[in-house]
Amino acid sequence: MNLGHDVPDLPETHYLDNRIFTDEGIFTEEMQRIFANSWLFVCHEGEIATIGDFRTTSAGGKPIVVVRGSDGNIRAFYNVCRHRSAQVVREDAGNAVGFQCFYHHWTYGLDGRCTSIAKPEGYANVTLDKDTLGLVEVRCELMAGLVFVNLTTDAEPLEDYLGDIMLPLMEPLGTVPLDVFHFHKSEVQTNWKLWQDNNSERYHSILHAINRKTLPWVSGKTSPMKLRLHTNGHSGYWSDGDAKVDYAAGGYTGDTGGPLPGMQTDEMRVVNLFPDTMINIRSNVIRIDRMVPASPGRTLVEWRGLGAQAGSVEMRDEQLRHHNMLWGPAGRNLPEDIIAVEAQWQGMGADVVRYSILAREEDLNPTDDANVRAYYQEWGRRMGRRPNAPLSNKELAHA
Repeated sequence: MNLGHDVPDLPETHYLDNRIFTDEGIFTEEMQRIFANSWLFVCHEGEIATIGDFRTTSAGGKPIVVVRGSDGNIRAFYNVCRHRSAQVVREDAGNAVGFQCFYHHWTYGLDGRCTSIAKPEGYANVTLDKDTLGLVEVRCELMAGLVFVNLTTDAEPLEDYLGDIMLPLMEPLGTVPLDVFHFHKSEVQTNWKLWQDNNSERYHSILHAINRKTLPWVSGKTSPMKLRLHTNGHSGYWSDGDAKVDYAAGGYTGDTGGPLPGMQTDEMRVVNLFPDTMINIRSNVIRIDRMVPASPGRTLVEWRGLGAQAGSVEMRDEQLRHHNMLWGPAGRNLPEDIIAVEAQWQGMGADVVRYSILAREEDLNPTDDANVRAYYQEWGRRMGRRPNAPLSNKELAHA
């Protein structure tokens, strides 16, 4: 008997079949059933602050360009030329008065309209109306400075999708101008859900005991933070103001302009948005993680550092130091997490141990698994598969 494949004697909600992280067919379905139908965070409005600013990215496997138009409004388009489907915008970010496809030089305005066609006389014998051949627009909405897109035209409004999970974020993110002062991205050799799990659960603080300064320095034996479970698979943890986090113990000193609006000096709030975004506020700086799935075992992760607009170069340098000491590419915390989730996926790929256990019940203390369980129940609802037994009998026979 292969004990590693025995079903755990637990409630069905308390364990997962690891094949949801490794199966190619399930990954393809996730792109269709989840990423093609969810509101997806793509950038912060501070990254496209002035007219003509743009950023390119991918959402649900589709190339996207997000741009601030001449009217000041932010729009999103599929980054695909209407002529022969080359990507129109090839830079990661920049400023432009319009876009020109490098291949055949069709051009587009900041509002997506096709403004000119190279050598138009060649189309004299056919009916070709450039006014009907603009870039295909993608639904785009903002909340608290966060820019989201949805690849469907009939999705519920962003406000309804996010619901009350945004309340702890509205004041810190939405009342003062914020700058994205740090951006980096890297391909992590793991399944996208495992990075979201790592951002959601606090049990893995044990991992960071290797370097005690990576711990959250919570005063006392119990955390004042509690898990918060919301609709649509969103969750978070925060403390309702009773924060007792000793940031000075981790080296957080110096003038950063004080805490963000609504935040105490020693406060921490974490919000995880289904399916692929984490927002972590530590008093005066914000980290936003965004996952871009590439394959079952490859995920492009984007990391952003945000803070209130700095009054001086020295203040901005201090904000950067506060962010990067833990969350930068060479910080104390981030590399440990990457090593862990890559090792996790490698073990799952070996198919020696079939199931992962999510059985901690701790009255919604941060190390409870309730939020991860809720996430996978939402995953199962959208996928039409049980996360603890995702494959059909026919699929199982060929697995």
